[in-house]
Amino acid sequence: MEHRDGCADDPRPDRPAVESRGSARKLLSRRGFVIGAVAVGVAAVAGVGVPLLASINSATEGLRVTPLFEKPGFIVAHRGGSRDWPEMSMEAYRHSVDVGANALEISLSRSSDGVWFGLHDSTLDRTSGTKGFVASEHSWAEIRTYRISAKDTLDKEQPSQPYIRFEDLVDAYANTHTIFVDPKKAKRQHHPELIAKMKAAVDDPSQSFIAKGYCMTTAWPAIATAHGLKSWGYYYGSEVEADPQLLSSTQSRWSSLGMNYAASDAAWERALAYAKPVLGHIIADRRAAKFALSRGA
Repeated sequence: MEHRDGCADDPRPDRPAVESRGSARKLLSRRGFVIGAVAVGVAAVAGVGVPLLASINSATEGLRVTPLFEKPGFIVAHRGGSRDWPEMSMEAYRHSVDVGANALEISLSRSSDGVWFGLHDSTLDRTSGTKGFVASEHSWAEIRTYRISAKDTLDKEQPSQPYIRFEDLVDAYANTHTIFVDPKKAKRQHHPELIAKMKAAVDDPSQSFIAKGYCMTTAWPAIATAHGLKSWGYYYGSEVEADPQLLSSTQSRWSSLGMNYAASDAAWERALAYAKPVLGHIIADRRAAKFALSRGA
């Protein structure tokens, strides 16, 4: 899971680990979001297949931005489905689309020669086993020689996969699916460049992309909003309860909000009070999805 510094798998107590059940090839992944029946909330889903998708809504297919939020429920494959396939690989996105993900999510890094590609961290160390390989200090020609390990998936024996450029994902799915875009480790000075790529890639970027970020992020939602894009800022219940001003001081930056599905009722109520779509994150199975929906997701 994620928090303000972008680290994965935060172990804080209001985020219980929920293991997926069944074959990895039949799952969408623990990385996803589900929007609730009242269309004002979204819950993250992990390890869900077609039956869960169908139980949430009837559209087990790609949806662009407006129809996505008009549906009584939707699922976003976080990092392409990182519990089941090497994260943010084309293999992961392809399988997630095949099992009916409505939307896709990608975290982006930027190489030294200006190539945007899927990477959650500042280095390739976690995903490729390197030591101190800072992505922004290396060219794409160097980065593309490495592979994304399957060590964090349910099927650790599956082949490792290549890193993909942002435009690879855009070319494949931006005209059929909403893509949540998080320039997690890229410097804000490069945000205009990313926006320009998004605008050049499709006829109407407002229907293909949603700017995603941690709730305290400022530059990314600001530039995205200025260019007509919707945005999603995610929160955690423990932080909302520790700082009563966190939501009120930051929610205006985002057109939709996020809350970890296991947060308290009070945290969910605070988020829902702003009458914006509230996405729950990050769900691992059907039980967790139903629980998130019961909170108002």
